Amino acid sequence: MCRVDLCLRPAPGPLVLVEVLPAGSLLSQLLAQGALEAWVAPGPKVARLLAEELGSDTLLLGEAEGFPLEGFHGRLSLVELEGLDLTGKRAILVAPMLNASLLPGEEEVYLVGFRNAKAALELLRPLKGLVLRPAGAPEPLLSAMVAAGFLQKKLAPHAPLGLASALLKAFPDPQEALFQSPEGQALHKEGRTEELARASLIGVDPVVPRLAGVRFFPKWEFGLTQDRYAQRFVAWNG
Repeated sequence: MCRVDLCLRPAPGPLVLVEVLPAGSLLSQLLAQGALEAWVAPGPKVARLLAEELGSDTLLLGEAEGFPLEGFHGRLSLVELEGLDLTGKRAILVAPMLNASLLPGEEEVYLVGFRNAKAALELLRPLKGLVLRPAGAPEPLLSAMVAAGFLQKKLAPHAPLGLASALLKAFPDPQEALFQSPEGQALHKEGRTEELARASLIGVDPVVPRLAGVRFFPKWEFGLTQDRYAQRFVAWNG
């Protein structure tokens, strides 16, 4: 059985975290292009702290209103990073929504979108008790909901009709779903519609990011407003 859970609660089995925009697709692309690991940080301060630990050659990616964050190497852009040889590199993505979509203590987590859907379906089918969680839950992103419906339809074609599968019927074209979503509209307003085309491609990244560790940043030690976590993902080969 494979179900979509819109509540942010601990998953009883393997968790498939679904995100297409803004960071999920980029994370799978980075690993497909040879990156050793990709970290997800909740904000720029944690990203900079983490970069100090990982080394100066770590790729820092983050943006605000379409512009790279100060001192960062680039935006969360599939187009700008496409084709780069990242073999052996480490990357840190400032992705608050993706970061907050995981709960402390969750260990068996796989990150899936449209770009790596083919590889994900092959590797996830043998697993039992899968839970699909759209990024942003309990107020999930529209793009993530449609992608979750797509995955559920492939993994459990006889599952009862739910919100995710209903949305999939409303948006049979992944690119149209991304364009209509609030996160897609934000990119469109910045003149970055090509990002939507790249993110809607199905099966172009032959990797599935798997959670491989979590770095805890206590607020008292690092001068943060609250305790923070950064998640480490690596390519999973089953």
